[in-house]
Amino acid sequence: MTADEAKVSSVSDLIVGIRAGLVPRAIRLFAAQGLLPVSREELIRILVLLAAESDVEIAESARATLGTFTVDHLLAVMQLPDLEPVEVDLLARAAPSEVLWEAMIRHPRTANETLRWLALTAPARTLDAIVTNQTRLLGCLEILQDLRGNPQVTQDVLRRAHEFEEEFLKKAALWASAAEPEPELPAGPSIEEALAALKAIGMNLPGAEVRAVPLAVPDPETATEIADAFLRLSQLNTYQRIMRALKGTREERLILVRDRNLLIVRAVMMSPKLTDAEVEKIAGMRSACDEALRMIGTQRRWLRRYGTIRALAFNPKTPIGIALQVIRRLTHKDLGMMAKDRGVSEAVRRVAREAWSRRI
Repeated sequence: MTADEAKVSSVSDLIVGIRAGLVPRAIRLFAAQGLLPVSREELIRILVLLAAESDVEIAESARATLGTFTVDHLLAVMQLPDLEPVEVDLLARAAPSEVLWEAMIRHPRTANETLRWLALTAPARTLDAIVTNQTRLLGCLEILQDLRGNPQVTQDVLRRAHEFEEEFLKKAALWASAAEPEPELPAGPSIEEALAALKAIGMNLPGAEVRAVPLAVPDPETATEIADAFLRLSQLNTYQRIMRALKGTREERLILVRDRNLLIVRAVMMSPKLTDAEVEKIAGMRSACDEALRMIGTQRRWLRRYGTIRALAFNPKTPIGIALQVIRRLTHKDLGMMAKDRGVSEAVRRVAREAWSRRI
């Protein structure tokens, strides 16, 4: 083994050792101070790990040493052929730079979790780069929901995200109806297990934590088939849930219409399999997403069924503007019932009382 090969091996062993929590504190502190005789790129790889240390002195020293490097130095690390996705993630967290982040958004070894973390926390310029990268959006639709949760998101980014969603739903509807073959979507690398391993040894990863959004829990009286469908759906990602919303079973649609992701809810309401009876049931569900109730209330074809109109009017989750529109189509008997129903808002009850009085 040559001296250079030995050097590379020792650096790799050190990185592995730090990630496993096996390197003595004295050596970690020495490395955090930038005193290791290694290349600049290898030192940065070590420092981004140490910047997440639970040991405050080591973490602060590592961050201070990282601060002495330029953006160009950090970008050079991104060119290393053996750079791992988890190292890209740690570099993103330890060295906040929009120039660096934009390079990561385009990098094939950047993990979905890293993109989601950036979508949740990064400023507008980085969000603009994310929403422009449609290939990665297709591979991880959860990013769109994360963008909306970022307080720094701009109206322009939200507009483009919405345009992407509209186009995607049109395509997904074609795939679901077999009008077009469903493509194999690109799957970015995942570092969920690697991040969990780092947390297990006490590493502190800065920034918001990306979590999977759970499905709404079924009602206690839910039938067995609904419970089984819930279990299946809980293991799917956003793209897979959308495809189940479009071409799945009745039970799956009744679960997914309560999802917190509006893209999934809209897919349910666009499903070619959705029946008028299902729409009526959804209109009366207090656990249904507001977006589903709004869509029902703005579609004439669904409001031809009186049961749907009544369910919308009596559902306290129905957006008040929709509820006030459909109240006037209720029968005299139902208006009288609504005028006394404390389950709906006072504004809705008042309008119902007035309409009921005029019909007496």
